[in-house]
Amino acid sequence: MSEKKKEIVTISKRYARIVTNIENCFLAYRKQGVHQVAFTQVKDWVNENTKDGISSPRLANFLRRRPQFHLVRKERRHGSNKIQCYWALSYGDDIDLDSEKTSPGWVDIPLATDTGI
Repeated sequence: MSEKKKEIVTISKRYARIVTNIENCFLAYRKQGVHQVAFTQVKDWVNENTKDGISSPRLANFLRRRPQFHLVRKERRHGSNKIQCYWALSYGDDIDLDSEKTSPGWVDIPLATDTGI
């Protein structure tokens, strides 16, 4: 009888302080009633409320790779190629994170799960 052991995938605690700062940003916006936060809002909040701040590529890496952060929607400015991404933190409760609508002057971009790469 050979049983395959289930491998438990855990996230490294190496960057726990940075991830906690990002989570605190989402919690601060949640207290204001905002559940979807734009990437630039997260970056500005972290840079204003922490000693060292964070660069855009590094923040994007943490948001993309950590399971508690979810990309909710993308918007493109009408008539340009400027894209704004909205992220949410999963709180474990039953709040519908996809309920917000597109901002005026912006066009909703569908989230493609298959990029073909």
